[in-house]
Amino acid sequence: MEQISTDQTSLAAQTFEAVRRAIVTGELAPGTLHSVVEIAAQLGVSRTPVREALLQLATHGVVRFERSRGVRILEIATRDIEEIYTLRYLLEVPSAYRAATMMTEAQMAPFSKALERMRVACESGDERLFQEEDVTFHEMILEAAGNTRVTQSVATMRAQMAARGLSTTKTRTLWDIWRVHERILERIQARDDQGAAEAMRDHLLETTRLLLTQSTGDPEAGARFAPPVLPVFTDD
Repeated sequence: MEQISTDQTSLAAQTFEAVRRAIVTGELAPGTLHSVVEIAAQLGVSRTPVREALLQLATHGVVRFERSRGVRILEIATRDIEEIYTLRYLLEVPSAYRAATMMTEAQMAPFSKALERMRVACESGDERLFQEEDVTFHEMILEAAGNTRVTQSVATMRAQMAARGLSTTKTRTLWDIWRVHERILERIQARDDQGAAEAMRDHLLETTRLLLTQSTGDPEAGARFAPPVLPVFTDD
């Protein structure tokens, strides 16, 4: 791991990102055991920001503290992906349905701007900006649907995925992902609740299947995933 410059602001944030990146790249490999002192020495920082970063990662299920031994880097299991995306599916598809009729005109403008910023990120190849705006896009749908607990739950799940570095950009382009979001926005703008729910369903299902295929190396793993059954949405 590269040492951190202590001249920059937010040492805690830098340390968290450095440790997270080392896990994502495999430098801190799944199953391995490390000490706070060891990681701090590699990064050239004190133990405090390293311990804080590891505690934060532990809340996301990325590492586990083992008494008198250190911290273990946990493997991402297929079951983790299935559970997280099953929950997102159950929460975000109905939210898209509600947002199509509940999103106000005041909310619609920044919602459209989030997709526009995603387009700009596609043009520049800025994956980090794209992911940030992707989060904003989904948050705006959840907020428009009007359930703060759902919004908080999805934020927690997305943080767990981000900490793992899970992304489908290995198997599809930013433009591919952008077009899926464009369809969601179009259906919400048209006040088409059924269409918005279907667009969100298709988006999350495709993402789940791609992640399962990537994580297992098995082309059939994604195809075997069965999404949860949702109630039929009607206007009655």
